[in-house]
Amino acid sequence: MGVLEKQLALAIDRRLAVFTGKVRDGSLLTDEMQLRSAAYLISEIMLPCCCMMSNKTRLQEVLGATQVFTGNAPLIEKLATLVYDDLARCNGLG
Repeated sequence: MGVLEKQLALAIDRRLAVFTGKVRDGSLLTDEMQLRSAAYLISEIMLPCCCMMSNKTRLQEVLGATQVFTGNAPLIEKLATLVYDDLARCNGLG
């Protein structure tokens, strides 16, 4: 993983610190409003470099490198899909 990906993961950890409890107890996946809020915050971080994050696998790698999502594959997969869709819409692709 490159320097950019590590910096993105760190930025995501810092921005989503408020969701840490929801991730740990698994309730973030069941609360649609908070899940979409987290995806939106991640999208804002990714937007300046979205061309480099142009596939879900790469997004999953970055999300997997965060402390907040470590070991939570279902959440990583769901968020990667939401973030990818949001980035596509922001770039006129969706």
